[in-house]
Amino acid sequence: MTSTPSHHPSLPFGLRWEYDFWGPVPAWAATPNIATIEALSRQHLGADNLSVEFLAGGAFNKVYSIMIPSNNISDPKSYVFRATLPVEPFYKTASEVATLRLLRQCTSLPVPEVFAYDCTTKNELGFEWIIMEKIPGTRLKDLWPCMNLEQKKIVIERLGQFSKELREKCKFNAIGSLYQRTELSEGDLKVSVATDYNDFVIGPIVNASFFAGKRKPLTKRDRGPYRNDRVYLLALLKVEMEDKKLLLKLTSDKRAAGIQKAKHESLESDETDEDDDAEDAPEILENIQQLLEILPSIFSEDMQTEKFVLHHHDLNRSNIMVDHTTLEITGIIDWECITTVPAWEDTYPKMLLGEDMEEQPDPLVFGETDECRIERWEKWENTKLRKISDQAAGSGANNDKDACDKRGFREQLYLLEFSTKMVKDWIIEYESNKKYK
Repeated sequence: MTSTPSHHPSLPFGLRWEYDFWGPVPAWAATPNIATIEALSRQHLGADNLSVEFLAGGAFNKVYSIMIPSNNISDPKSYVFRATLPVEPFYKTASEVATLRLLRQCTSLPVPEVFAYDCTTKNELGFEWIIMEKIPGTRLKDLWPCMNLEQKKIVIERLGQFSKELREKCKFNAIGSLYQRTELSEGDLKVSVATDYNDFVIGPIVNASFFAGKRKPLTKRDRGPYRNDRVYLLALLKVEMEDKKLLLKLTSDKRAAGIQKAKHESLESDETDEDDDAEDAPEILENIQQLLEILPSIFSEDMQTEKFVLHHHDLNRSNIMVDHTTLEITGIIDWECITTVPAWEDTYPKMLLGEDMEEQPDPLVFGETDECRIERWEKWENTKLRKISDQAAGSGANNDKDACDKRGFREQLYLLEFSTKMVKDWIIEYESNKKYK
């Protein structure tokens, strides 16, 4: 089940990595040519008269609006062209297209229709790209601050119904990413897992934990698919371990050679990368080893019989489009890096996560600026909205002790780069609780 990466002599065209407080983030080393985008749009949409404008930029993408005039001047046809960075070449684009197509085929979730795409960089643009439907409506983010609790309940109840539909209609036998069978290579097909939908299979996972930064794609990565959550978590731990081992080796080689930069362009250090991060690497490796020792006590070795479900891990107010008058959800967007997950990882939408607060605080006054009062009110509102979500979804958010332990363990992998102390404290607390059970 191990996918061996190609060892590129340099980073893929257009991609560079920067490092902030939270770790590596992708950045554009080249900008997509808008004239080429126009030409591709004309070719694949069959329209000579169209205009293209830059719309927005995200972590991995640059998004452009395509407008095609129609006989009805007030209702031109609108599309989205999205160019994407090759952070996980081929697989990220291919899996997103497959996910969108399966959702449109098997569910009522309002997701964009894909009209054309290229999973490779071997095209005129030099980047992977997708042309898709432009979802009508307003971002929930722009309406939320002005909505009252009853209005918010309408949206959350609908999201809960969509969550229930996903759990019932999109069940799979492995953890990984969705692909159209015809897209995968023979090698990937050999390890892929069949689904109930003949055109689709579960293949290598597309997850930032496996590709973020310049080093991870150069290490040996088991990218699945995985038959149970224990193998999945083991793969996550090992990719972090291999990343830190490579970091220490590169740093040692640099010091031994007495030079300031790595010899190879693909491994050239940013000021905030290898020199600084190498100091924390031994402590991170120690944490990883301790987590590996704990792993068997939380994740069973037996093959799980449960099904795995699609989960939109980044379901926030920016990715939900609504009709501003009816509050009906018109679209759910940003399905890149979405994978199948075990039940314990399928929880509330990102915007509803947080601690419960049962006692209602004093209502906010119009124009309230006190951040503490606003935070308390939002915490109370979210407590109410989580209950609405539970009712609509037909189940709670998997809050039994085993699920909480598994989510707690998973969270430590996110924290490894951020705070080794927080990880150590969690390990100590877990082992102490286990000792006195």
